[in-house]
Amino acid sequence: MEKTPHAESVAAVLAALETTADGLSTDEAAARAQQHGPNRLQEQPGVPAWELVLDEVRNPLVLILLGAAVALGIVSLLDPAENLWGDAGLIVAIVVLNAALGFIQNLRAQRGIEALQRLASPEVEVLRDGSPQTRPAHELVPGDVVLVEEGDRIAADGRLLRALDLRTDEASITGESMPVEKATQPVAPETPLAERRDMVYLGSSVLAGRGRYVVTAIGMQTEVGAIAQAVQGVEEGPTPFQREVAGLARRITVAIGLLIVLIAILQLTLGGQGLLETFVTAVALAVAAIPEGLPVVMTLALAFGTRRMLERRSLIRSLPVVEIVGSAQVICTDKTGTITEGRMSLRRLELPDRSVEMGGADSDAAGLGDEPALLAAALCNNAHHAADGSLAGDPTEVALLVGALMAGVDRDPWQRLEEIPFSSARKRMSVVVDGPGGRRVLTKGAPEVVLDRCTRVHAHGGVRPLGPEDRDRIRETNDRLAADAYRVLALAGKPGDPDDREAAERDLVFYGLAALADPPREAAGPALRATRDAGIRVVMITGDNAGTAAAIGRDIGLGGEAVSGSQLEELDDDEIVAHGAIFARVEPRHKLRILEAFRRHDTVVIMTGDGVNDAPALKGADVGIAMGVRGTEVARDASDIVLLDDNFATIVAAVEEGRRIAGNIRKFLNYLLTGNLAEVLVVLVASLVGYLPITAVQILWVNLVTDSGPALALAVDPAPPGIMREPPRRGPIIGRAMLALVGGVGALIAAIVLTTFFVGNALYGIETARTMTFTALVIQEYLRLVVIRLHEHAPLLANRWLLLAVAVSLGLQLLLVYSPLGGLFGAVPLGLGAWGIIAAGLAVGLPAALGITALVRRWFGPL
Repeated sequence: MEKTPHAESVAAVLAALETTADGLSTDEAAARAQQHGPNRLQEQPGVPAWELVLDEVRNPLVLILLGAAVALGIVSLLDPAENLWGDAGLIVAIVVLNAALGFIQNLRAQRGIEALQRLASPEVEVLRDGSPQTRPAHELVPGDVVLVEEGDRIAADGRLLRALDLRTDEASITGESMPVEKATQPVAPETPLAERRDMVYLGSSVLAGRGRYVVTAIGMQTEVGAIAQAVQGVEEGPTPFQREVAGLARRITVAIGLLIVLIAILQLTLGGQGLLETFVTAVALAVAAIPEGLPVVMTLALAFGTRRMLERRSLIRSLPVVEIVGSAQVICTDKTGTITEGRMSLRRLELPDRSVEMGGADSDAAGLGDEPALLAAALCNNAHHAADGSLAGDPTEVALLVGALMAGVDRDPWQRLEEIPFSSARKRMSVVVDGPGGRRVLTKGAPEVVLDRCTRVHAHGGVRPLGPEDRDRIRETNDRLAADAYRVLALAGKPGDPDDREAAERDLVFYGLAALADPPREAAGPALRATRDAGIRVVMITGDNAGTAAAIGRDIGLGGEAVSGSQLEELDDDEIVAHGAIFARVEPRHKLRILEAFRRHDTVVIMTGDGVNDAPALKGADVGIAMGVRGTEVARDASDIVLLDDNFATIVAAVEEGRRIAGNIRKFLNYLLTGNLAEVLVVLVASLVGYLPITAVQILWVNLVTDSGPALALAVDPAPPGIMREPPRRGPIIGRAMLALVGGVGALIAAIVLTTFFVGNALYGIETARTMTFTALVIQEYLRLVVIRLHEHAPLLANRWLLLAVAVSLGLQLLLVYSPLGGLFGAVPLGLGAWGIIAAGLAVGLPAALGITALVRRWFGPL
């Protein structure tokens, strides 16, 4: 069947599918099942576990660490006196820990297609051999005729053959927040998916009425199947953060290789050292250059970030996005349920003699239980209490009933005698009820339709004739409410017991207009202002019509006209980026189009979504955020972050937390890289004159035990003031300013430590000098922390975990120096003279480091 059954008559569709309104025979259905296969969505092959493990060890930093472990093992074999097996084992343990953490994250394979598959109804009522049969949904074939009623899920795409007051929920497919009234008349071929009233789609559900449809597409041929293929086709590239860390690892690899070759040549030719001594020096240099703790600290810092975000109602599914969310420049957000509350509510009641605010804090509807308009809203209504006590039914009727009950209407004394049901042709519904004061007819429906049947109006507590001026005023009010994106219903009625249905809906008394809307969340406006202060652009994307979208935009301060999906197709990338503030009537391909336009402008984009139709865009965005309350499983599995409260304000909180984490990552990168550079320079310079000032195992102790604690503590630093009043961070994490600061302070520390070594060697001998060098590198971490603290104008004592980490670091160093454990590391106890030399280096280093920091900020700007 072609993809335009919505444009064909029922007879033409049945003929094209070679079926009848009574469905297929059992034999024909079996034959078609052989031809078309089951009504299921194809699964994407998963990545084997061994490949996930291999991905973890392909990282250049991991390969360097493994190489260092092998080198230490070789040294131990060549010279058993060195006995570096414990060091090699420690490095391997680091590699295994980091690989395990990464493997666990990657093992959360994309389950989007599995979730899509679960959307199909487990059983359907299908006509076979002319009789209704209950069959599994996966047995449906093109040409089957399926019967549906309120509460059923649609199990395949189909063309409607019959629709009796049939309304469906297609929000997860098209983004349309309102129930969709269905009919059998064909529509134009170019009609957007959201407006194809004669079609039903896999994944939608029946809200009211009943009907039957002929299956036009199953499995991967459905609209949901097309979305599934798009999800499979969207490639998830590495985040900018991942690319940057990988680039850093490659640069470290090259630098280590060049340094080792240089040192080996110099020592063999000029230093007069043997091959084994040269090899030991090369291993020490490699260990000094490798930030061994970086993979673990980075992973744990991001994991701590996920916990903090969870406390702020954001569930992180992919660790790298913790950093990238703070760099967001554009947020493309849904309207329904994210900007708005996600439910219809009765907001205004326009009575002939006054206007009543019905919703929100300024409601003045209390005590209006006897108002005829509210009585009609409550009784001419099929919403009902479900078993759990909640209200169920059409969202519009639920909103009317909630508003009436809150105003004091009591439905209990009233009994319904007859109903004249709503239909898309009649555009109204009426009931005959009996209760206090006798029998009444109550009507609700489209304003023009109901007004045409009214001859009187209820105003100032009485009834009078409905004049031309009254009609004009009511029409003007209706137009004004519609322009403000309200859904407007007219309420009317009259006393008495009519003889027939036609008489029941004549000579009605006009009661008023009910204005309903999905109102903006209270936090949406302030959250939008916060994003503007942070330099982040917000783009609202919705499946609703342009008028509704524009009105909500005005309410929250997001100005401008709405661009429809059809208009979007005529725009190029520059025009989309220049205009994009509100997009309405969008389809899944339109979301991808908007996303691609911003991505081509090198923009970091957050995309939100909750429906099946959002999955490709969620997967393709820099950060995909799904709704946890009303979002489909497909959307959640395609996303990086799940909001636990579906609130736009929570997105802003996630951005703030992401900025804090990104800043903390820059701080501990500064901290670790400065220390490693100092170690490399110390080993490099000393080796040129024939000395090894610090052993490989001592460097491992500094990097893994004493450095990693403070680095990890920096990862939980509080956010500096004004973090959300700065523009999004552009450029690399390690920019020119940070490189200059790392280079300047690293060289300063190296000079101080080398001086400490040579003075110590001259006064106390090589073992004490190495212990002094070893300890001086640990002590100098305080210098780096002070510089980092003063750089961001933060109090030195703002982070108690950092204070604890420094105290533990110093305690461990003292334990190593003054206990038998020191013998394993080649350390000896230090006297007061040695400590005086170390303290003098710290006293010289602090003002010098502050001076370097001031120069870097002056010449290169902020980090």
